[in-house]
Amino acid sequence: MNKKLIYGGFVSLVTATMLSSCSGDYLSTEPITNISESQASSTTQAAQMSVYGIARIMYSQLSTSYPRACNGEATYTQYVNEVLGPDNSSYFNMGECGRNWYTWVSVTDKNNTRNNAIWDYCYMIISRANSILATVGTAEGSESEKKWIEAQCRTYRAHGYIHALQWFAPRWQDSNNGEAYAVILRTEPGTGEAPLGTMNQILDLIYDDLNTAITLYGESGGNRTEIWQPDIEIAYGLLARAAMIKNDWATAKSAAHSARQGYSVASNADYMSGFIFETDDCMWSNWDNDIYWSTYGAWFSCNGSYPSNWGRGFAINIDLYRQLDVNDIRRQCFFTPDKAAEVAKIPGYESVASFTEADFWNQNNTTTGTVDCVAGGLSKLAEGFVKYACNNNPVSNQVTSLPYTMVGGAAPTSMQLGAQVKMWSIGQGGTYCDSKYPWMRATEMILTEAEAAYMSGDVNTAKECLMEINSLRIPGYVAPDGEALLDDIRLCRRIELWGEGHNWADFKRWNMAAEERAFEAGVVTSGNTPATYASRHEPSAANGWRLAIPQSESDFNPAFDRKLLNYKE
Repeated sequence: MNKKLIYGGFVSLVTATMLSSCSGDYLSTEPITNISESQASSTTQAAQMSVYGIARIMYSQLSTSYPRACNGEATYTQYVNEVLGPDNSSYFNMGECGRNWYTWVSVTDKNNTRNNAIWDYCYMIISRANSILATVGTAEGSESEKKWIEAQCRTYRAHGYIHALQWFAPRWQDSNNGEAYAVILRTEPGTGEAPLGTMNQILDLIYDDLNTAITLYGESGGNRTEIWQPDIEIAYGLLARAAMIKNDWATAKSAAHSARQGYSVASNADYMSGFIFETDDCMWSNWDNDIYWSTYGAWFSCNGSYPSNWGRGFAINIDLYRQLDVNDIRRQCFFTPDKAAEVAKIPGYESVASFTEADFWNQNNTTTGTVDCVAGGLSKLAEGFVKYACNNNPVSNQVTSLPYTMVGGAAPTSMQLGAQVKMWSIGQGGTYCDSKYPWMRATEMILTEAEAAYMSGDVNTAKECLMEINSLRIPGYVAPDGEALLDDIRLCRRIELWGEGHNWADFKRWNMAAEERAFEAGVVTSGNTPATYASRHEPSAANGWRLAIPQSESDFNPAFDRKLLNYKE
């Protein structure tokens, strides 16, 4: 396999692709944009460049209007799985996404622009994969190159459909054993009529794509050259994700195990290093950032330009934090009352040892979700926490800005209770902020294998997998027996993958209620979500946790019958 990249060709093709795909609806433009399908796949080299264009969709500013500063995979996994999930109680997201989205009021609105953008993202990936698959077989080039390209396209198409099922389809328990209608089944190039497919039909396509891709990767003899390209391990990982949607425990267990071969659990030092660089457990991720103010780091890292200058960012739901073992090193990633004792160990910050939980539950938090560090007397503690976070981050000497500092580098005047320092970035000034947002980690695969093993009755494997992670993160940890083991697997997944875009989809398939409890001034046992954003969602909410398929699909696709979805609108 010829793996040499013609970088200039990659840039020009991708630029053309992105410039013409900024419209609001994937159905309003042809998938291959301003080059013909025959040109895109006339040679294997051209076809490979088209495949790189799909990769570019996963890390580009896809819309100039809404949502703001979109950066592909990171934006949409954040705006669904983190914003709608219960464990990321972020005032930043509350402000950016608005109350109606944050509290699920608008997720069932077929005219909501965010639903439209999320749907478009899934089907842009699917449509472009369809176009290349339709013609790559006749392209000029070697058979091994064709097999590699087909394998990657099938992997991407499966990825797009997995997201579509996670976000727009019923959960498996509600699907009448897979016979419920789910999302549009589109396997041909172009934007012609395409009907709804059932859960079984979509999952059959995903399974077939990924199993075929696994075979073709092996037959091609190729290997990827960059972390943002899919390969056989990514295909196995996506198969595991699809199998979890279906509660197909045997497939999920086997595929997850195969996916993580050659990778290891991130060390504690790597986990605490801010996800700035690739680690031993990073399987799939974005490349070095080049979209300036739209980069993942600029928007979502703790020291990104927006969280730093606005003084607010992502924060953990304090109720999740309270469930963590006191020795869990992952607790170090969050601004919480117990940090006073740790900050007090830093020379010059001894005075903060007197602060208690009551000091954090000040009145200001009721409406803003942030601790007023000035009025509450916590400015020294907030400043010290930034130093504490830097001391715990082995690469913090490489960052150019600090978490939650105001313009000019002043100490934080406010900081959200539970604010995160897990995700960092490096870069120039307020725009180019480099970081590695993990699209897939081996640790996720270990947790998937653990859960699937437990659900299939293989308790020993479930324990071994959980111990592989928690024995590192929690000194002295011993995996429990019975249902407590499943509880610990889920808890480990929630905290280990916190902020990485899995939360809502996990709670959906677990069939568990999601809750963010309101902050109550002076009540240290209350939550840390402002009262106007606090909410609880039962498994039956929002049509069984389904985003509404947009009205645009009805407008452009006469084969789409919305009544088959049985929405309660």
